[in-house]
Amino acid sequence: MDLSLADVEDRVADHVEAYRESAPFHPVEAEAIGSLSDAFRAGEYGKRDVDWVVRWYFRRAVTDIDHEERRAVEAAVADTEPRELRGAMWDAIDALDEEAADGARDPPHRRALDALTQIPGVDTEVGSALLWFLEPDEYFVVGEREWAVVAALTGDARSGADLDGPYPEPMTVDAYDRFLDGVRDLADRLGVDHWHLYMVIRSVHAETVDGEATAEES
Repeated sequence: MDLSLADVEDRVADHVEAYRESAPFHPVEAEAIGSLSDAFRAGEYGKRDVDWVVRWYFRRAVTDIDHEERRAVEAAVADTEPRELRGAMWDAIDALDEEAADGARDPPHRRALDALTQIPGVDTEVGSALLWFLEPDEYFVVGEREWAVVAALTGDARSGADLDGPYPEPMTVDAYDRFLDGVRDLADRLGVDHWHLYMVIRSVHAETVDGEATAEES
């Protein structure tokens, strides 16, 4: 992806507005990002709220969904007993809220992802979506589009992120950690929170990658 931070810095507001106007899930996403964290932490949610996050992870891609994978994951989560699902969510919340007793312990989000991936069908990628809706100001959803843009915009020496190379398949927790470093660096440099950064990233990808593909086809 031929892109630099300078290409984006002066157009943050434009990218946010472009996403708001074009993304089919934006109204529901905006409501969920503002409410699900509190609902999950209060236990005031139903199984369908977790199902929604899982469906959102796949269906936001719109054009390049692996429907076989999507159906398998959605079915596995939907078939999970509510007690098992809520137990995994509580374990993840406890992990995020628990102070590390010493430097040898895994970071909170690693323990949270370990809990979330105990849900049948949930891997690190889908777990990252649940993690983001649990604590949207600290974490971020990972996918090929997010990885590509963050890698392109944090490729200078100043950033500590190391996202060179192809998208990891399967996504590992170590790779997610590197991605998260890039996300936090990029959010700081653009002066946005993670929700607005998500909108910027998706708009940048649509404009650069998807736009170039459309131009080549025409």
